[in-house]
Amino acid sequence: MPASRKNKNKQVKQERLGIMKRFSLRIAEFKRRKEDEKREEEEKNKENKKPQDAEIIIISSDSEAEENEDDADYVEFLAGYVPEEEQQEEEEEEQNPNPIEISSDDAEEKSEISSECYPSD
Repeated sequence: MPASRKNKNKQVKQERLGIMKRFSLRIAEFKRRKEDEKREEEEKNKENKKPQDAEIIIISSDSEAEENEDDADYVEFLAGYVPEEEQQEEEEEEQNPNPIEISSDDAEEKSEISSECYPSD
């Protein structure tokens, strides 16, 4: 192989290595910038998120006890409450019990069954 060709191959390899190094440096620099931007945003968010003052609500125990008593009374009232319509229906049913109706088909079947069980012969 001629010496010029060897030198040319050597030059091409060096150029490729140089290009690869430049690209890897650019990529690393780009990643560093992105990470720095991310950190700055996180710091800004932390600064913006100041702890808020807690709102304190004071409830006296007397008012709670009264509310609980009222609630208990209401629950008791609801437990014993029967709507007027249902109460009237129940009273009517007690006074007039519904008669049991037997259809004619049922009566025939019962008479057949009783004749089979108790033959009159």
